[in-house]
Amino acid sequence: MLWSLIDLIGGWREVRAMAGFSYQIARNGKRRIVPIEGYRKRGLRDEQWIESGVFADDGVSERFRNFSHQAPPRSKPKRVRLAKIDFATP
Repeated sequence: MLWSLIDLIGGWREVRAMAGFSYQIARNGKRRIVPIEGYRKRGLRDEQWIESGVFADDGVSERFRNFSHQAPPRSKPKRVRLAKIDFATP
């Protein structure tokens, strides 16, 4: 709680929260990645963002922005008509 107050005064602003990490940027342009407390399964940190300021998955989302998947229509199996002989009882 105290650290969040100090960060607020220091000028750190959260840009994105993903995979158990908070990506923050300061007023002077410095970047940092802070682990989120209480997060159970953490993913990998995006170290590229600290160096370049661009998230690694931005290119992927840009490439597949207009992608839509349409599954082929499922056809029902043909109903087999049973012969009357199948139901005959001796």
